[in-house]
Amino acid sequence: MVKKIYFKVFASSTLCLLLLLLSYSNYSIVNLSYGAYIKAPLAPSGPTLKDDKLSVEKVTDGLDIPTSMAFLGPNDLLVTEKETGKVIHIINGQIQDEPALDVAVANSIERGLLGIAMAKQADGKTYVFISYTESGNDEDSSDVEDNVEPEGNRLYRYEYVDGQLINPVLIIDLTAAPENDRGEHNGGKIRIGPDNNVYYIVGEVGGHRTQAQNIEDGPEPNGLGGVLRITQDGQIVPGDAIFGDESPLDLYYAMGIRNSFGMDFDSVTGNLWDTENGPDTGDEINLVYPGFNSGWSLIQGLSQNDLLENDVTPDDLVYFGQGSYAEPKLSWVTPIGITALKFLDSDKLGTQYQNNMFVGDINNGLLYRFVLNEARDDISFDSGYTGNTALLADKEVNDPKENQPFIFGQGFGGITDIEVGPDGFLYVLSYTGSLFRIAPSTEASTTATTASSTSPDDSATITENNQATEQSESEDDQNVAQDGNSIPAVILGLYADKSYSPNPITIERGQTITWYNGDTISHSVTSGLDNDDNAGEAFDSKAIIPNQSYGLRFDDTGDYPYYCFYHPSMVGVVIVE
Repeated sequence: MVKKIYFKVFASSTLCLLLLLLSYSNYSIVNLSYGAYIKAPLAPSGPTLKDDKLSVEKVTDGLDIPTSMAFLGPNDLLVTEKETGKVIHIINGQIQDEPALDVAVANSIERGLLGIAMAKQADGKTYVFISYTESGNDEDSSDVEDNVEPEGNRLYRYEYVDGQLINPVLIIDLTAAPENDRGEHNGGKIRIGPDNNVYYIVGEVGGHRTQAQNIEDGPEPNGLGGVLRITQDGQIVPGDAIFGDESPLDLYYAMGIRNSFGMDFDSVTGNLWDTENGPDTGDEINLVYPGFNSGWSLIQGLSQNDLLENDVTPDDLVYFGQGSYAEPKLSWVTPIGITALKFLDSDKLGTQYQNNMFVGDINNGLLYRFVLNEARDDISFDSGYTGNTALLADKEVNDPKENQPFIFGQGFGGITDIEVGPDGFLYVLSYTGSLFRIAPSTEASTTATTASSTSPDDSATITENNQATEQSESEDDQNVAQDGNSIPAVILGLYADKSYSPNPITIERGQTITWYNGDTISHSVTSGLDNDDNAGEAFDSKAIIPNQSYGLRFDDTGDYPYYCFYHPSMVGVVIVE
């Protein structure tokens, strides 16, 4: 029998143990497979930053799975909610009683209300562009509850008038019917380009395999798996065709994209960049030019490494018109669930951050910062970082610990969007329902909802809200955490049976084990082994984010094998005597 879990910031004594155990980092990574759709929780003490001159302030919470945001003006923004189909209006941190819009959405897996962008017009009108998976019967979640086929993945233009979105115009209509019966890879982010055209990124929607996914003998492209470009009036952009002048080739700006939750235009050059999600490997950051072919479904990550084991080269891809392949600017062998991407076109956080690229992830709740080279056509690791960047010269994160130099903040929960507000500060939207603002410490609010900022070596300061959360834990959990009966263990990373240390771990009946995540990505402690029918039934920590811990008391003797649900090659065993 095992008892209720608890999460807690680990004691400093165990941090010392972690340093002793890091010698296991020499073990190689083998036979990895990954769980999908990991969503990091908020850190118990709130988000923290490496720069102690900056602070994180909670703007609001209580949102229901928010996906994207757009600012109407200072302290005035719209936020989309994935499951409800509502566009929430937030003014001065307060959620307004009436949403600006409520549409019926299909919301299985990655379907839902996904993207939003705003464009003010010369005549005073404000256009708001919305992307969502439209319900097939005008009811939310009918695809889940009643197996109703969605109407489609659609891009609409609305007008914003007196707090409401009105006068919808359908400008792109794509299928939402998956080939693999899963409502995944719908993308959905929208940007207004420097050319005032609308850019909409969509995934391959549940396993479609057309020529746009580089299948030479596949069906013709159907508008999926790429960046689509259209005028704000819903017309094909005039000028030379990029991929071709026939529909839907005339919509594509880029293709060969599996799925994406982030893109933005460089505030200096106007170049488009995106993030792309790999399957069990090969998350990417790309410079997206007109005619860019990202390589999916034959290539993911750096082509020479053949992470998908397809034994192909860029010569094997399908090219239309001006299409060409380019390598990612950075690739992850182990996926992080890369999401939002935003350029900070402001010096309000300090000139050292101006025009840097900020990126989030869903798996670990981490916020990353990247510096571009002088030509602004690549990511540079020559300066602007602390830590060892030499291992990044190959443009590939081979081990999650290589992330360390460009981690800017942590503990945000799964990040779904990043934007720059009219005030010049950085706003981070969390899947958990919270919206945060990053600002200089002297600018940040001192209210109880402000999350503390720390330097890398400082402990996080717990806010009043988080103190209240911790006080709500049961007295039993508090006693277990403090009675000295807990045996420390450390999650080291992706090192097979050396991933958890010590392993095996032997305890007496009634004792507790507390696993501290010393890696830079999320892991789990899940009973059983991968593909066991009863895996996770005895215990399952869910995501343990970096620098957090999970405790579990064992009251019955026996052997308890366990593994990381997200990285099943990570295995361990608890022996209770």
